[in-house]
Amino acid sequence: MILKINGDIVGNDWKEIYDWFGIECSTPGDVQKALADLPKGDRLQVKINSGGGEVMAGQEMYTMLRRRNDVDIEVESLAASAASVIAMAGHCTISPIGMLMIHCVSAGRVSGNHQDMEKMAETLRIYDEALAGAYAAKTGRPRDEILKLMNEETWLTAERAVELGFVDGISEDSPMLTNASGMMAVTPEMVKEFQAAKAKEKAAEEEKENLLRDLDKYGV
Repeated sequence: MILKINGDIVGNDWKEIYDWFGIECSTPGDVQKALADLPKGDRLQVKINSGGGEVMAGQEMYTMLRRRNDVDIEVESLAASAASVIAMAGHCTISPIGMLMIHCVSAGRVSGNHQDMEKMAETLRIYDEALAGAYAAKTGRPRDEILKLMNEETWLTAERAVELGFVDGISEDSPMLTNASGMMAVTPEMVKEFQAAKAKEKAAEEEKENLLRDLDKYGV
């Protein structure tokens, strides 16, 4: 059974928005469903082609996969940011022209006073430490070395990723290339458009229900 982890890594609540715009995404719910549907005795083949996304969604997907012993992972083109964390969840191979990218966690739009900024900086450092734990567990390398690679936003070729222990070997399949920007495809403007469209649909549905009630009331 194959599970494709393509596009942005997002929380379950975002999936409907991405689907509405026809944009690829992967969620913890996708992983949960694939594991639930996995036939007994079969192995889940996880194929990663993603520039990353939400760190918490990536953490959840990593944890679900890591606790299994029937999962094989392959980086088909790119595993960057949160997607690279998912690649650490088990035995992993990489395409000869695949790439891995690790970096420090970043926040979206942040506002507030200097105390808020200092607190956010400390929170981001804690996230970095947590993710470094996943990379260190996979590679066997010291956490300080991993954090240095994250601070430098390190891009790894297939050969280098194997050399450092981030992946276990190089596969032979040719990959499909993916967006390497690491930026989420859905913008705040698109969210507003989605919400407006859904509100319009809801209003139309309510109007229809009211009309049907009126028809029933007058025996039509």
